[in-house]
Parts: sequence; C-alpha cells; structure tokens
Amino acid sequence: MTAQLMSFLCVGLLAAVLQYALTAALVLGEVLPLVAASTVAFLAGAVFSYTANARFTFAAQGRPVRSRAQQLRFAAMVAWGCALNAGLLRGAVLLGLHAVPAQLAATAGVLVSNFALSRRWVFRRP
Repeated sequence: MTAQLMSFLCVGLLAAVLQYALTAALVLGEVLPLVAASTVAFLAGAVFSYTANARFTFAAQGRPVRSRAQQLRFAAMVAWGCALNAGLLRGAVLLGLHAVPAQLAATAGVLVSNFALSRRWVFRRP
C-alpha cells in the first residue's frame, strides 16, 4: 500500500500542478471566476489522473485498465471530487482565506477522498 500511495501522490501532484496552472491562467486571463476556473481545471487534471493511475498506480489490482465499469466509477468519483473541491474552495474563501491557501485546503480534502475511493472502489479487485 505504501508504494501505491506514493504513486498516487506523484500522479496527484502532477494533476494538481496542471489544475493550478490552468486555474491561474483562466483567472489571471479574466476568462472565468475562481471557482469556475478551478472546476474546469479540476476536470482537466482528472483526465490525466485517470490515465496515469489506471496505468501505473492501480494496474496491479486486477481490473483491466480502462474497462467501461471502471471508467463509470471514475467518472462518479470525479463528479464527487469536483463538487467537493468547489464546495471546500467556496467555503474556505467565505471564511476569509486567500485563494491560494483555500485551493490548497480543498486539494487536501479531495486527495484523501480520491485515494480512498480509488483504492476501495474505482480500481478495486474484481
């Protein structure tokens, strides 16, 4: 489990960098407000995360990579994670946190949720 967690964290770090860079570009470019930009960027990071986690992190758990059932479970997890990210971000901003620490807090919450769901449900053994 330790190796799996480390792989998940590395994939998550790369997905977060992608999310943060895209969020910054959308907000600083005045394309979207913060929560909407973060939501769009979260979805882009999710596509990367699924591909990398299916191929590297959870491939040994016995599920064929990219099965339809796995994709649907991942989509449900992403929908939950996206809502959780937006809710935690909105709540943190309403509590007075600056956008950057608010997004870091939201990311931490989603990370814990996504690892548990990925390990126990999305990429579970048949």
